[in-house]
Amino acid sequence: HEDREFALKELNMSMGKAEWEMFQDIPVREPGSTNLCKGLPLEVFPAFLESQLARKYQTISVYDTPARTFLLYAEDVPVGCIGIRTQIDEKWKLWSGNLYYTVRSAERGKGYGTKILALGLEECRRLGMTEVYVNASAGNTASARVIEKNGGVLFQEKDGSRYYRIKI
Repeated sequence: HEDREFALKELNMSMGKAEWEMFQDIPVREPGSTNLCKGLPLEVFPAFLESQLARKYQTISVYDTPARTFLLYAEDVPVGCIGIRTQIDEKWKLWSGNLYYTVRSAERGKGYGTKILALGLEECRRLGMTEVYVNASAGNTASARVIEKNGGVLFQEKDGSRYYRIKI
């Protein structure tokens, strides 16, 4: 992948069919994530984008946190997404952390998870964050490897989840 060109772009209203198709290639539900776009018709994609963009202005609650979503492009093709929760409380720290990411099914196993987390951490640094929390299901060894390759230090394993801290 070293010779490929990568870009992390924040979700925006100009995104269209290529991005919608990426979301259609991500399962609805996986450990730690829900794809709310899966199965939506293309005509509804702008409303989905709007709802995700509005999350920047959320307050921390049991339902959500302020969050920004970015897509990873490899050679201008969207291959995955990462969400950055810009503010979390103690409950969110141990429930889901600051970061969540996924790679479209057709592109898994190619190192994109490691790349998207690395670029997401750079974005966190730009946002003024110095430490983030991320977790993986205990059985999700691929995600654990991605987190550890990006400096994640395991600080707790409990109830089927592995909790990591990353200093940035």
